Amino acid sequence: MKKWTKSVMTSLFAAALLVCAAGAGAAETAATQPLTATVKKANHESRLDAIIERGYIVVGTTGDYKPFTYLNPETKEFEGYDIDAMKQFAESLGVEARFVQTTWPTLMSDLLADKFDIAVGGITRNTTRAKTASLSDPYLYFGKSPLIRATDKEKYKSLADINKPSVRIGVNPGGTNQAFVNEYLPKATVTVVENNLDIPGLIANGTYDVMITDNIEAIVYSKADPRLYAALADDTFTKNATSYMTHRGDYIFTSYLNLWIDEMKLQGKFDELYQKWVK
Repeated sequence: MKKWTKSVMTSLFAAALLVCAAGAGAAETAATQPLTATVKKANHESRLDAIIERGYIVVGTTGDYKPFTYLNPETKEFEGYDIDAMKQFAESLGVEARFVQTTWPTLMSDLLADKFDIAVGGITRNTTRAKTASLSDPYLYFGKSPLIRATDKEKYKSLADINKPSVRIGVNPGGTNQAFVNEYLPKATVTVVENNLDIPGLIANGTYDVMITDNIEAIVYSKADPRLYAALADDTFTKNATSYMTHRGDYIFTSYLNLWIDEMKLQGKFDELYQKWVK
């Protein structure tokens, strides 16, 4: 057996430490890389395969858009229609759903930066978003309508009634609500309110007069607060649909998602969620 000198043994031990350190650094770097890095590294054909292999799906949501997504300050947990839906979607994949918070102004950029696998939470299906992301088949239909004070029921019955300098509108930034207000209500006095959850209360206390939002959200807030009224909820200004937003170019993942949506509709699962969170 060959005998090693003390100096050789010392050199070998130092080299081993360098190898271990290099390995630890590589693991730390991989952990901080975007999700797509894990997809490419494992040479998966689809994000679907990567999600199943890693054992969880990362879901981006704003947490400020009832009844679809709400970050409960007491429990520190997300809840709502789309939160429950994504838990069921994850269950269909045999994985865990992990939720991360985004904002309406950064929703698309966060998706493109690969901070999550899928974005949910009352996301309007439109051609503007479809230019940079993949939108699922629709799962719920709605329209834009005004949330107002119950005492103003007879005051705001049309866009013309609202599109006046004397009418104060509170709107959340970066989403389709703000886009609608900018296009159709240019004469009104508009204030951008960073936290969408604050606006209904500000309507009720008289700070603002109107909140333009999805009729589903307006219905939920009017049920919760008798001072509020969901105007034109059955005759909305627009006709829209909600969808889930994913990364472009992954036909396999998109096909699975759309098939799951079809099954949820056929089995009445979306109806159950509507009864739980809206009715």
